[in-house]
Amino acid sequence: MNFAIYGRAFTADCSEQVNALIALLRERRIDFSMFAPFYDFLCRSYAMRIPRVPLFTELPPKATDCLLSIGGDGTFLGSLQHVRHSGIPVAGINCGRLGFLSAASFDELPEAIEALVQEKYTIEDRTLLEVQCDDLPDTIYPYALNEIGVQRHTPAMINIHIRLNDDLLPAYWADGLLVATPTGSTAYSMSVGGPILVPQSKSFVLSPISPHNLSIRSLVITDDTVVTLMVETRHTTAFLTIDNQLVEIPSGARFIIRKAAFTVRIVRFHGAKFFDTIREKLSWGKDYRNPY
Repeated sequence: MNFAIYGRAFTADCSEQVNALIALLRERRIDFSMFAPFYDFLCRSYAMRIPRVPLFTELPPKATDCLLSIGGDGTFLGSLQHVRHSGIPVAGINCGRLGFLSAASFDELPEAIEALVQEKYTIEDRTLLEVQCDDLPDTIYPYALNEIGVQRHTPAMINIHIRLNDDLLPAYWADGLLVATPTGSTAYSMSVGGPILVPQSKSFVLSPISPHNLSIRSLVITDDTVVTLMVETRHTTAFLTIDNQLVEIPSGARFIIRKAAFTVRIVRFHGAKFFDTIREKLSWGKDYRNPY
């Protein structure tokens, strides 16, 4: 089996865990490549002695069977810009705070590697969002696993005009608006009051951020809907967010959001269940009266 290792510069010292991962792969004689900036960071900041391995800056080598994302949810989202439409499965190994998207923690690393080698895992195909906008720089990856949103740039609220296919919605006066996937429904969208969608839902959710109108609520739509947004603001610009990417856009900018033509393949080990994850990670239903 051939792995690719992706990571980013970390603030907490995770070098011991990364050393353990590399030692485990070498012990099992598993070939692997590494994301070049992560490799350089480990060698420079922690003087780690990593064997010479193939390095990548964009797509991993074609022979890659699985990409290991080392870090938290932000790192996992960043890894998707390097997997893109290649079909390479991604397994998150959490050394961050929440790790909602991760398949395993570092404490479970030996078992996770063994399960990957023995192919004792399942693949979940997760829907992505795509955004089209004339003002989008070429350096921005226009796909999102969690959400695409627009947000104010100053304390003044913004006016968001929305069209769903050919249907015009009332304008949203708010701090912003999120268009979230089922995967992203447990992220920023949930924190602003949006509903939780199970991953298999063929839906998106529109979640306003601090709307200045009591009648404005989150809206669940089918995932074949084309969402067209136009933003007006007193300031000259607003912010467009694409997962953890931030782009400044001019007032009056128009952009189109739709379901991407490809999915991302996420590794899930046997026994992992969605409702168990939100119970454990998000303290869902935590109450001293509950027996579980």
